[in-house]
Amino acid sequence: MYVRDGDAYVGTTLTQGGWDPGAANGGTVLALIGHCLDEVPTLVPMTLSRFTADIHRPVPLGQRLHVVPTIIREGKKIQIVQLCVVAGDLELVRVSALRIRDHALADGVLTSTTDARPADALVPPEEAMDIRELTAQMPGFLGAVDMRRTRTVDGQGTGTWVRLTAPVVAGSPVSPSARLAGLFDFANLIGMQDHPTSVTMINPDLSAHVLRQPAGEWIAITGDTRFNTGLGRGVSTATFSDADGVFAFASISQILQMREPPR
Repeated sequence: MYVRDGDAYVGTTLTQGGWDPGAANGGTVLALIGHCLDEVPTLVPMTLSRFTADIHRPVPLGQRLHVVPTIIREGKKIQIVQLCVVAGDLELVRVSALRIRDHALADGVLTSTTDARPADALVPPEEAMDIRELTAQMPGFLGAVDMRRTRTVDGQGTGTWVRLTAPVVAGSPVSPSARLAGLFDFANLIGMQDHPTSVTMINPDLSAHVLRQPAGEWIAITGDTRFNTGLGRGVSTATFSDADGVFAFASISQILQMREPPR
């Protein structure tokens, strides 16, 4: 998705988003931030627990991007890192990432209130519809992810399968936080099967909480999107799961706006 240019990164065509051909898909930008987060050292073994992003402005294609990390709080139980994506003198995206130390408890001490496994209820990805087959003019980011819409086995619900198919940064393996952050953005508009072409539904933020790293290649995303047209906004809430169960949750806002008719 990105190539290094000195101390900066430049997005390839695999970052191109679907709302504006000159701007990057949000998931690709968040994946880059996750990559840079994993380069920030910790005092003890830690993994990502919360990832909150504010997307101030579209991220343009072809420009040099700097990802500037700042440790806001250092410790042996938690670490808070702020990461800003900057093009020139302009801040485009700001992320706050909370890491929590890894510390195993004895088996059987605590039991979750639910053991629901949403991925088990979905038609498997091999039988699902590839979203690229539904897109006449495929934005570039769909060359970097395999995204498939599906229904539940009982036909009553819907979901999405997603897997990354391209490196986030050329020459580097996909890091754990890069994979997670890149997937979070696909919670946007979860549950919607038909997107009206008369309305734009751009998401300016994302907030996710993580239980563990995902297992396996395919990730199942399930959830719902609700709109308040009187205020011109929406909210998506999503659950991320794999063959081992639920591993993360995310919520996303949308700014709703009618498209201007072509002149």
